[in-house]
Amino acid sequence: MILVQTGMPIGNLTSQFFANVYLNELDHFVKHKLKAKYYIRYVDDFVILHRNKQIPLEWKIKIGEFLKSIKLELHPEKSKVYTLHKGVSILGFRVFYHYKLPYRRNLRRFKKRLENIQQSYAKDEITPEDMERQIEGWLAYAAWANTYKLRSRVNEEINNN
Repeated sequence: MILVQTGMPIGNLTSQFFANVYLNELDHFVKHKLKAKYYIRYVDDFVILHRNKQIPLEWKIKIGEFLKSIKLELHPEKSKVYTLHKGVSILGFRVFYHYKLPYRRNLRRFKKRLENIQQSYAKDEITPEDMERQIEGWLAYAAWANTYKLRSRVNEEINNN
């Protein structure tokens, strides 16, 4: 599988809403003009899959030209065409054929955050409920990936404290 993975520099938080409105035109262009069968977009990141490497290379040029017509451009470093076996980076995950993993930097950040939460709990600065509430969001995020063992260890560690 060959893919085009790209992003467009959008900006601040209000842009998340407007990106979906504004980039609706891109969605129609990719689906109806290019007839891309496997197209995924979330806010300003998108991925297109195709079996033939030449077609995504052509589509990347056409998408770049289309975006200029709506006064946007492809991100020069993030816009790439490559094989899927290397995995796709999207929405905080690295997605492969049969599994997905959270970014390593997100795992490191969570580990540090968990240590801080445990220290606060040990000093009676937070209740067990506060500790659980603070960790719940990350566990929900991690549940979208193949992280069963990791989440089990985190839950075990929390329950042992």
